[in-house]
Amino acid sequence: MKYIVIVPDGAADYPIDILGGKTPFEVADTPFMDSLAKNGILGRVRTIPRGYVPASDIANLSLLGYAPQKYYCGRGPLEAANLGVKLGEDDVAFRCNLITQSEGKIIDYSAGHITNKEAKIIIDSLNDELGTKNIRFYQGTSYRNLMVYRGGKKFGFEKLKYYGPHDIIGKEIKKHLPRGKSSKIVLDLMRRSQDLLREHPINNVRIDLRENPANMIWLWGCGANPEMPLFEVKFGLKGAVISAVDLIKGIGKIVGLKVLKVEGATGYYDTNYQGKAQAALEALKEVDFVFIHIEAPDEAGHNQDIRMKIAAIERIDKLVVGTILENLKGEQFRILITPDHPTPISKRTHTDEPVPFLMSGSGIRPEGFNCYSENEAANSTLYFDRADALLSYFLGK
Repeated sequence: MKYIVIVPDGAADYPIDILGGKTPFEVADTPFMDSLAKNGILGRVRTIPRGYVPASDIANLSLLGYAPQKYYCGRGPLEAANLGVKLGEDDVAFRCNLITQSEGKIIDYSAGHITNKEAKIIIDSLNDELGTKNIRFYQGTSYRNLMVYRGGKKFGFEKLKYYGPHDIIGKEIKKHLPRGKSSKIVLDLMRRSQDLLREHPINNVRIDLRENPANMIWLWGCGANPEMPLFEVKFGLKGAVISAVDLIKGIGKIVGLKVLKVEGATGYYDTNYQGKAQAALEALKEVDFVFIHIEAPDEAGHNQDIRMKIAAIERIDKLVVGTILENLKGEQFRILITPDHPTPISKRTHTDEPVPFLMSGSGIRPEGFNCYSENEAANSTLYFDRADALLSYFLGK
């Protein structure tokens, strides 16, 4: 039996007036997912435990079967794992966004979705000017980068209160800065980054001058080294993970999943959707479980881009789900499709409501659903209060 989990990040949404009171899922043309719904089951699952911030690290740990209440360690160390940055017992890692701020507010959490080449120039400058024997910046993908503080656990950085920059777009920076003991050290680095980047040459030679400049770093998601059991030990399956973002790939590396590289996987609207599906099919020749993560719907939610959110869902249906189904005809397999959390257009940020899931394939008896959407899933009596329990159910455990 082969098991495929597909995560359209942030695809769940609220009804939108301009769409006639429908959600992007309901408006999108999704014949493959709707066919699976008719031949499978729908339900809802809480991916964010009560009391936790609705973040992708927490949600995807849950979907991979690792309860955040037991295994959550902060976003930084998960991304460090993918970048090959080893953390010592006393080290901490921060997620380091390159952002655009103006008049004391965050305008863009991604600095205009800065390119990797441009980001490298800035990361090099940060190391030259702000780096020390204990502080080091590492390039990730686009705006998603890393800062490691060697020996930082003694300062209690991982206990500070942080805000993800995508959660506070258009809000006042001073009200959402890191807070708590030793926060002055973090705040000083962020302030000094403004001085460094204000007149940085890269902001004058951007490919598109209309793009937002990378004029500040935002440090958040701090944590220390995690300890998690291997996926194969926990579930008895060898598996692989496919994603463009360091967070998901980092989780995969930590739990022993094979991390697959897909050419053209960008973590944005233009990602190589079909390439991800083809990589999954190739991996399933050797492993029995594959976890496919697609970031595009989440980016559209943060950008309040209704058109691109619908387009991303349709591309996932046709190029990911459709490609996989066409190539697995006659095979024994199960497929689970679920967002990790909602990223509603109206909110521009993650929320913690339960999300709709779709499960279909070998051994799953149809229950008469018509399509895959939030409203249709709400008609189901199947509900999981913990996403790690959903994965066990999906795997027949």
